[in-house]
Amino acid sequence: MSSINLLPWREGRKARQKRRFFTQLAIAAAMTLVVILLVNVRIGQLTALQQERNRFLQMEIIRLDQALGEISTIRYQRDQLLDRVRLIDQLQHRRTFSIRLFNQMPGLVPPGVYLSSLNVTRNRIELAGKTEAYPRVASMLRSMEASRWLTEPRLSSIYVTDAGPVELSQFSMSVNVAPEGEEP
Repeated sequence: MSSINLLPWREGRKARQKRRFFTQLAIAAAMTLVVILLVNVRIGQLTALQQERNRFLQMEIIRLDQALGEISTIRYQRDQLLDRVRLIDQLQHRRTFSIRLFNQMPGLVPPGVYLSSLNVTRNRIELAGKTEAYPRVASMLRSMEASRWLTEPRLSSIYVTDAGPVELSQFSMSVNVAPEGEEP
């Protein structure tokens, strides 16, 4: 048996195993490369799909921002219109104020009291005038307190003047006008 040489057979087997290993290695590398390429393509598709979704969302956000801008503009215009309506409503309520004031004043001002100025500022009336006697001013204050639409009359000052043949006292006072809801 010494004449049988097994070396070429072993070398042939090693060469076949080596070829099979490199073939399997090449197939595995090719399959890995194909899998990597397929994963890369799929990731690219998913990325493109997500970017498309992001673009859609951005466009919708821009559209909604424009709508919100229009809504805020409309709200601002609505608030301006409501302010105008309130102003017109206040002017409607205040329209008859001066007529009512001048109709009521003769009943509130007793004889011997002479008004020289009357200033109306919002819900406050400033009165200045002259009187023959202090009790007449007190009577005017009481009649204003009894009025339902004039409140909190306050006498600011009263003093005697030396001008004229008849001695008259000058006075100044203020009175608040009741809010519209409290008028009769």
